Amino acid sequence: MIGRRTLWGAALLSGAMLTAGTASAQIEQFVVSGEAAERIFEKNQISGETARRLAESCEAYAAENGRTLSIFILDQFGNFVHMHRMDGQGYNNIKTAEMKARTALLSRAPTSNRMNAGRENPFDELRQIALGFFPNAGGLPIIVDNQLIGAIGVGGAAPSPEFSDELCAYHALNEVLGPQPPLPGIDPMRDPFTGDPQWCRGGAGPDPATGGTCE
Repeated sequence: MIGRRTLWGAALLSGAMLTAGTASAQIEQFVVSGEAAERIFEKNQISGETARRLAESCEAYAAENGRTLSIFILDQFGNFVHMHRMDGQGYNNIKTAEMKARTALLSRAPTSNRMNAGRENPFDELRQIALGFFPNAGGLPIIVDNQLIGAIGVGGAAPSPEFSDELCAYHALNEVLGPQPPLPGIDPMRDPFTGDPQWCRGGAGPDPATGGTCE
């Protein structure tokens, strides 16, 4: 898991270096500006328009895949910016979307990193929960020009190798903000008694060593 976080951070840094020359011009497309920024003394707060576009992109992607889900978008201080619930979503779906967004915001990393760590060590999962994190995939930080401007959390869709909450959030970030660092990937769940990996559970997909499907 440490390796995955390192790779994700390195990819993010590489992308930031490539766009450093146009940093100011690029970030201004997605944050509050003008008199609104002056009133709050803040120039790196995600704009309502950007948050709305992210939610709409994720919703459209979910609909294309026959799924319904809930989407939460927070600013860099953890304040609510935009929330959208597709029809058929219950309280648990809505609440976990918010929890994923807050976990991504606090950790500045995909929440799947924390889920993978918990799958490797159940005691670590309990420690994370005690610290206020929600170790479940579906939350991503929103970073533009190496600046954190918010976080997105998606919940409510049953995962599969082809679709998941995390993939929906990732699709939205790529479509609205541009190319994003590679996702860390999902580790398999493990048998609590033997420690053996259990592929095709929890959205991990089939064992890459054997191929096949999860049907």
